[in-house]
Amino acid sequence: MKNRRYLFLLVFLCFVLQTTVVRADLIFEPQDSFYEKHTDSCKYVNRTYIVNGYNGEAIVYKSPESAEKVMTVKNREKYYISFVYTDKKNVEWGFLEDGQENSGWVPMDYMYPVYNSQSFYEEYRDKITSEDGVVPNVTKGDVIYGWEYPGAESKFTIEVNGNTFDYDSMFTDEEGHQWGNVGYYMGNRDFWVCIDEPQNPDLPVREINNNVTEPPEKINGVPGTSVETKNSTKVNVVNGDTEKQSIEKGGTAGTGAEEVIAAAVLIGLTVVVTGILIWKFFGKKK
Repeated sequence: MKNRRYLFLLVFLCFVLQTTVVRADLIFEPQDSFYEKHTDSCKYVNRTYIVNGYNGEAIVYKSPESAEKVMTVKNREKYYISFVYTDKKNVEWGFLEDGQENSGWVPMDYMYPVYNSQSFYEEYRDKITSEDGVVPNVTKGDVIYGWEYPGAESKFTIEVNGNTFDYDSMFTDEEGHQWGNVGYYMGNRDFWVCIDEPQNPDLPVREINNNVTEPPEKINGVPGTSVETKNSTKVNVVNGDTEKQSIEKGGTAGTGAEEVIAAAVLIGLTVVVTGILIWKFFGKKK
């Protein structure tokens, strides 16, 4: 009986550890022949982008070296791009997934990133300090708000699970509010809390720069265009959700749900194999 209890405990610990490892370190690579041949030349970006093609659409190709069309995506639609490849003509191609088993490569000149925590860091990195600390007047059981970046439109609630709530770096906004960045907490990654008013759901919304690059009519080396790339200018896209640019969780065409399934399968297999091995070596002993 004791052996069985130990066995259960060991399997449970393996499950917890494996879940942590998968969540923290695992990068899901595309099941794509071109990617497999050029893995070392692909950069991991892991971002959501908005289509900004010429004439209101962009073509997704089988590979950066192929003229075969996989699908056409419309302007203002959002898609997940995991990796970017730069070809010999210095054209960047993103591996696009639509969440319905369709995928391919699209010129990144026809995509622009949704404003998110990474965009905020790139814009304000000089004003973000490495100062860490504890959010004051917050204790176990309190409900506070998390934001993708300081001044984001959307927010989510967090129930404090310990006696303190820590942050890793700090930013002071234009109105004097102090914000703390949290790398990971209870399933949430890379988010911010307002140190001064952690329980205030109505903090001022940050104004985002809505200027995006006008899509070029022609891209060097892309099928159906000439070998010359037109110079781009800046335009202001004013149309509902596009103007706001802030990311909406769950609103992306390709959400990577298949990655979650793959992770669950991997974890399950690890637990089963570990349990069998432990039972084989320890379970039969009396």
